[in-house]
Amino acid sequence: MIKKAYIPYKGYWSSPFCRWQGKLQNENAILCGATTARRFMKQRGFSPEIFDGLVLGTTVPQKQWFFAPPYFASLIGNEKISGPLMAQACATSAVSVQYAANTIESEIHRKILVATTDRCSNSPSLLWPNPKGLGGKPEFETWMADGFEMDPVAEVSALQTAENVGKESGITKEESDAMALSRYEKYRDSLKNNREFQRRYMIGVEVRLSKRETILVDEDEGIIPCTEDGLAGLKPVLPGGILTYGAQTHPADANAGMIITTKEEAAELSDDKRVTIQILSYGYARAKKAHMAAAVTPCAEMALKNADIKVADLGAVKTHNPFTVNDVLMGKLMGIDEKIFNNYGSSLIYGHPQGPTGMRLIIELIEELVLKGGGYGLFAGCAAGDSGAGLVLKVN
Repeated sequence: MIKKAYIPYKGYWSSPFCRWQGKLQNENAILCGATTARRFMKQRGFSPEIFDGLVLGTTVPQKQWFFAPPYFASLIGNEKISGPLMAQACATSAVSVQYAANTIESEIHRKILVATTDRCSNSPSLLWPNPKGLGGKPEFETWMADGFEMDPVAEVSALQTAENVGKESGITKEESDAMALSRYEKYRDSLKNNREFQRRYMIGVEVRLSKRETILVDEDEGIIPCTEDGLAGLKPVLPGGILTYGAQTHPADANAGMIITTKEEAAELSDDKRVTIQILSYGYARAKKAHMAAAVTPCAEMALKNADIKVADLGAVKTHNPFTVNDVLMGKLMGIDEKIFNNYGSSLIYGHPQGPTGMRLIIELIEELVLKGGGYGLFAGCAAGDSGAGLVLKVN
């Protein structure tokens, strides 16, 4: 159990999530993330010099990625700090938060900024040297597409791993469609009253279109409406499968971050000193080969065990669910009440920019618990290589 790591209330942000090749497609993720972090600090009245450490979570290489953490720190206005670059695919946010919490626990840092940023759009294409190839012909790799399409261990696509879990668990297309519709309807709750819930944490991103024109992207882009009939009419992507294009997430571009610090300093930085947010535990798992969606449950169970609480103690649950089967299976195995499960939507609906995905979900978890007057919250999600990671938080 983690005992000393806290998050200041409102000491976090997420940009809007923009669909692949959308309004953020040409923004360098490092620059965009730093610019948004500066907007966050300006709004909260924080100096970038308060931080004595940085964790930067990012998974898709950008120009000058080699220098990413110290570059990011300099861009936000603190040239005295740096830190590790975390890249663990979809688990990047959970791993980054866990690392930062441990540095607080061990008193290495007192105020650490965890920033996550990625741009799936226009991802790099790589030529790898191959001196043994015919005439020295290099090997070609597209960073995003090849990652989605082929796990080098399982030797199948991410979608196929989800289909394997669905088939083994006896999940039907009707259950899958119902889950997709449920998550869409819950996302619509976050849009009520002029996006009242999202405005609790979301910060717009400035995009410069030309020397004379700059726009502010201040809401999610690329959300596809779902209806029962519309989902029912879609055919599965893979022959004999259950998952349609409406039952899976989409790549996106975004950034998000949070401050992790001590209890005393979290109170000083908090927007409301009556609210305390504590990081309690971390969990991880790796499912059997080619069954990525099945990793979410055991990592969540480990996180709960490490926090010494049960499912019945939870006030809210958020998951990174790139496929509907993730939530269908987890809900059945753990007995999670739909009333607390992925309220206000999830990555299934608003997209998956890799590094920042989990961070936005953790932030939404906190805000939901605050609205409920406090309680325990669980975040969990699957990640590349049939793995998963999770966190338990407590809000008072």
